[in-house]
Amino acid sequence: MPSSRLLRVYWYDALLGPRPSLEQMTIAHLAGVKIRLGSLNNAGEQKGVDSLIVTDLIDLARNRAVSDAVVLVSGDEDLRVAVQVAQTYGVRVHVLAVDDPKKNVSTALQMEADSVETLDEQWLQKHVAITSADVRSVSTLSAAAPVSMVAPAPNNNVSQAEMSLDVAVQCVCNELVTKTAGGEVQQLNSHFDSNTTVPPEYDGKLIAKTATLIGRKLMAEEKRFARGIFVKHLRALR
Repeated sequence: MPSSRLLRVYWYDALLGPRPSLEQMTIAHLAGVKIRLGSLNNAGEQKGVDSLIVTDLIDLARNRAVSDAVVLVSGDEDLRVAVQVAQTYGVRVHVLAVDDPKKNVSTALQMEADSVETLDEQWLQKHVAITSADVRSVSTLSAAAPVSMVAPAPNNNVSQAEMSLDVAVQCVCNELVTKTAGGEVQQLNSHFDSNTTVPPEYDGKLIAKTATLIGRKLMAEEKRFARGIFVKHLRALR
């Protein structure tokens, strides 16, 4: 609302693994943004996210923390009761829909909301960009990194079981970094400025691929070693 002061932005998502992803941690560090995470079931469906939205909306209204709440890009009828309760505390609730609200916002939610506005194609083109993967060649990445960080190519005459841990880790790190878009490389380096853990979407691949190359599971100390090499590869691309 033009005359209102923004309290904060709440970002709702589901955990993809045991820890937040790189994207989720990046969002969590943004000023004025609160990330709230539900879970993901075996079918890939988000669980508990709607409950978080409902709880936050009601709590903020009950505590008189907000006068207006904007439910952005959500047309789920499950939010209707939360809207009703928030309104009993004097909060105005507004729905912003992508494209035609008749197609993606439930009729019941539209009836309860104080207003329903549309984010049309022009608005989306101005404010939202779909980025394609910036995949660079191995030779380009190797040229940007110190010689000690360039993983040697696997020798086809060497069996997986005979490949040393050091060579396997270097190969896997080089592969992962090569497939990582430029923007994600920056996000990863920003993440490592304040965190020591490797995001789960990278950590799982790093450990699994390395274990495949050496033909056995990695021990705890070997996992720490692999993660350290991965961080060094990313640092070399600053």
